[in-house]
Amino acid sequence: MIRPPAYSDMLQNYYEEKFLRLRAERQARLAAVATPEEARDYAAWARRTVRGAFMLPEERTPLYACVTADMEEDGVLTEAVLFEPRPCYLASALLYRPAGEVADGSLPAVLGLCGHSQNGKSCDTYRTFARTLAKIGFLVLLVDPAGQGERLQFVRTAGDRFSDCCVFEHNQLGKMLGLFGDSFACWRVWDAMRALDYLLSRPEADVSRVGVTGNSGGGTMSTYLWALDDRLTMAAPGCYVTSFYRNFDNELPVDAEQAVPGLAAAGFEMADFLIARATEPCLILGRGNDFFDPRGTREAFDECRKIYELLGTPERIRLFTEAGEHGYGPGNRRAMYRFFAGEAGLDGETEELSAGTDLQAAPDGQVNWIPGSRTLPEFLSGWCGEPIPEPMGVRDFLAQAGVTASVAVPDYKVLRNGRVDSKVISIFGLRSEPGILAFLHLCDGREWNCLPAEEKAVLIVAARDGEEELLAASRPEDGARLFTLDVRGFGKSFPLTSDRDSDFFSPYGTEYFYDAAGVMVDSPLFFGRVRDVLAALAFLRAGNYREIRVVGRGVSLLVTAFACCAAPELWNSLTLEGAPASMRDLVRKAVYPEPQSYAPRGMLRHFDLAELYAELAVGHSLKLA
Repeated sequence: MIRPPAYSDMLQNYYEEKFLRLRAERQARLAAVATPEEARDYAAWARRTVRGAFMLPEERTPLYACVTADMEEDGVLTEAVLFEPRPCYLASALLYRPAGEVADGSLPAVLGLCGHSQNGKSCDTYRTFARTLAKIGFLVLLVDPAGQGERLQFVRTAGDRFSDCCVFEHNQLGKMLGLFGDSFACWRVWDAMRALDYLLSRPEADVSRVGVTGNSGGGTMSTYLWALDDRLTMAAPGCYVTSFYRNFDNELPVDAEQAVPGLAAAGFEMADFLIARATEPCLILGRGNDFFDPRGTREAFDECRKIYELLGTPERIRLFTEAGEHGYGPGNRRAMYRFFAGEAGLDGETEELSAGTDLQAAPDGQVNWIPGSRTLPEFLSGWCGEPIPEPMGVRDFLAQAGVTASVAVPDYKVLRNGRVDSKVISIFGLRSEPGILAFLHLCDGREWNCLPAEEKAVLIVAARDGEEELLAASRPEDGARLFTLDVRGFGKSFPLTSDRDSDFFSPYGTEYFYDAAGVMVDSPLFFGRVRDVLAALAFLRAGNYREIRVVGRGVSLLVTAFACCAAPELWNSLTLEGAPASMRDLVRKAVYPEPQSYAPRGMLRHFDLAELYAELAVGHSLKLA
């Protein structure tokens, strides 16, 4: 990078404006709720909205559940369980209940959902609360999330290795699912619903007293499931509930399942997960020094309490905050025991048990080592071999995303010229949309404060930094004027915000952060970058360049291709350097290496790259280098 990126906060400011606008609009709607009828209407809207955001399977296939091991310790019986949330897609769990004879239908049930512990249900904290609830008199199921514990999705044999951090596995799965218009949030929720199916199928379970609790990622799933599944009668989500706005404003990357596509754009906030079940008992758990901002936790509680009060049940929404950092601390666990016990008519004042002895559900420690099992990447690979389910032209797909061939010539600003040796870099900041500049560079022996008039142009859409790539390039032999373009988040607007991760390919870094934010507010980075390329093409064409040869490279390659497909009248030839033959082939390799922002959500439901390249080649020169 020639100089520090002077516009490094551009993406933060751009998306913050969207989150702030959505926040203000929602606060105004909520402030206008003043009667019980309006409160019921608001809660009904929250239910409809969240349930419309999760695309869940319609068929509940057989669980084929089996108990693979059991033991009794401290008056608690523990069983290791395997079941199938989807056919051949195995889940591992631990079931806890009081030891001895138990009458059918006598035990209130609690589903325990794990946070981002690499060892999943084997985490001491989770086994501690599950065993203690069982001692109190509950039937408790603690389930491994996909990518954790005994459910590692990229570990097919004992010699396989992917990452020691489960969120990397989650985000890898999330970006591959996104190509098919699916989401890891939906897979996680369906796992939890099927776990609840198993829990309530047990003869000991009292289906009229059913709770859910979890912390961090488990708090996320508890919050989702509470809004989505009416079988639950009480909930205690921990260390998750704050607000989408606070997470973004604090530059906090969230896990793949925590970025639900389009949910924030619908005017929905975290409190609305709980408002969707208004009048039902819920305890929000927080920590005083959590990175899930406690200010947002208090705001969410106050918003929920308003609706509950209007509906005559203010005592049924509660907040307990414990000092300390992120985690399911002992104070939060005690508050949860008292809350569930009170709602179930049991005595929750009991001494907490230890985590006890761990049990393994799979014979060799991983469910995917069991013959006949399928990993989630294998589901994705199977989809890659099926016919395209909803064929659609690329231009129609772009139009559906709000990107059309009607491109206005952008206004622009002229950045002060920079000299490198005897060369002068002239830079135009193209205003491709409000709050966004795409930077167009040219190099000459003189300063240019307006676009030089020539006939031919070569536009290189930079792989990382347009200024560096311009200086490294040679002017075309036919004398065409050479330009390079930084789309948003590249070169001069490369973010120094969030985790300040300089690697586009980091699965949990800055590039991921802004792409996930864009997915939530229906303004993905990919389509924004397509608009940046279109703005540059329109700018050059309006400057009387009659022949425009375009080059896309690196992580800008597909953005460039989609832009050229949207407006074929703005260019003459296109070279795509390092172009893959098929996105499906990349997914089949299981570990999809490109950043999540590389290709648009849902693309593989409608077409693959062969169809994109075919559209580009109509009436144009296309070279796949």
